[in-house]
Amino acid sequence: MMTESDSIQVLLVDDHTIVRQGLKQLLELDEGIHILDEAGNGEEAILKAITQKPDVTLMDINLPKANGFEASRAILTAWPDAKIIILTNQDDPQIISKLMDLGVKGFLLKDVQVDSLIESIRKVHQGGQVELAQELAEKLKTHQAQSVRESHYFALTEREKEVLLALTKGYSNQQLADLLTVSPKTVHNHLYNIYSKIGVNTRAEAIVWALESGFLEK
Repeated sequence: MMTESDSIQVLLVDDHTIVRQGLKQLLELDEGIHILDEAGNGEEAILKAITQKPDVTLMDINLPKANGFEASRAILTAWPDAKIIILTNQDDPQIISKLMDLGVKGFLLKDVQVDSLIESIRKVHQGGQVELAQELAEKLKTHQAQSVRESHYFALTEREKEVLLALTKGYSNQQLADLLTVSPKTVHNHLYNIYSKIGVNTRAEAIVWALESGFLEK
């Protein structure tokens, strides 16, 4: 029979006592998991994680005194080997991206099935990474693509934005030169710079990028 010391030692972090109690009861139905301790706020989580060094920490995001991101960052800074799984109701892709970049081992929503949660704890304890649920992964992918497009947009100069806008209206190089009162060679240089910055190779691709990136709405 597995003893408590042989079990995966878990730190529960949530500001709702009833949530922690419920998780504790459900998780400890599995003899391979033991709730080492609980924390009701971010500061308490940081202290207990660093001093007690649980095998896995289940961390909510909405916490008083220090939120889940701040607490996770502090823990991982002091103890880079910490294994943190985020368990939350939030599915904001920006938050997911920041936490995954921080080095947490998984991001789960609170409607996750208990069996899946236990499996995730075991996987992380063994050194693995929990894959994002398909819905979250798609949101994150969309967010990351939008972030790339926005970085491309801000890389363009005001003149290059003017040229790109004219492209979407079907202007030829000569018409662009007349519009901007510059030489066709200058127009060519502007187009080359635009293509390089937004990652395309042709006029048609540049127009498609402008239409799909929301450029025309800015």
